[in-house]
Amino acid sequence: MSGPSELQIFALGAFAGFTIYLGMPLARWRNLPVAARAALAAVASGILLFLFADVLSNAHAIVVGRWLISSGASTGKAASLLGLLLVGFALGMLLLQAFERYYGRANVASGDAASVPPDRMTDPLHLSTMIAVGIGFHNFAEGLAIGAAYAAGLSLAVVLVVGFAIHNSTEGFGILGPGMLAGRRYSVRRLAALGAIGGGPTLLGTVAGSLATSDYLSVAFYGLAAGAIMFVVLQMSRPLLAFRSRGLVIVFLVVGFSLGVATDFLVTWGGG
Repeated sequence: MSGPSELQIFALGAFAGFTIYLGMPLARWRNLPVAARAALAAVASGILLFLFADVLSNAHAIVVGRWLISSGASTGKAASLLGLLLVGFALGMLLLQAFERYYGRANVASGDAASVPPDRMTDPLHLSTMIAVGIGFHNFAEGLAIGAAYAAGLSLAVVLVVGFAIHNSTEGFGILGPGMLAGRRYSVRRLAALGAIGGGPTLLGTVAGSLATSDYLSVAFYGLAAGAIMFVVLQMSRPLLAFRSRGLVIVFLVVGFSLGVATDFLVTWGGG
């Protein structure tokens, strides 16, 4: 590729990926009431639930839409892709389980034991790293789509990037849910690292997708993302369900899920 083309690819991937930092300043808020922390964590969990559904929807479009029921259907390839998706899902969960064991377990830090009783789970800051890893798998697959679109034409890639950038701006907030619930503060260094883990793969995927497209690679990363996101959603559900106001948690779960749906709508509407 020529120099300008490489520069365009890097610019597109970086812009789409690093909007993940836009939601992170919320983690620097001080002295939030317990109810506000629970509400923000529920929004983050709703975003993660949407990402799980989005990942499986994207994988379904490849496995079923492209290779099972399309005019060029191939049952054998659809079956192999489905198997790869399931292996990726299991591996995504197992990788984060290994991560959890490596860091050990700690009590949730909370300023109000009556509202959020002590519960055994991964340290909130380490759980945020797990979420960033899962989102990173998802964003690598999104980057592949951007790179493939770039190969087809710059204008299509730009539209896709703008949509993904808006969509990814909510993901940084999702990464911070565990710490916000536990009342923990994130250092600037940790926020920078979490953003790089979650958003950086978009850039890597964009470069890879501009060079070659592969349904197998996309489905593998969708599977990894689905497994990883499911693992962290299960981890976050325990303290949220222990919160005394279940109604508040449910309302803000819906709010978070709706944010994910709205930003994905923008991607689809823009041609993604």
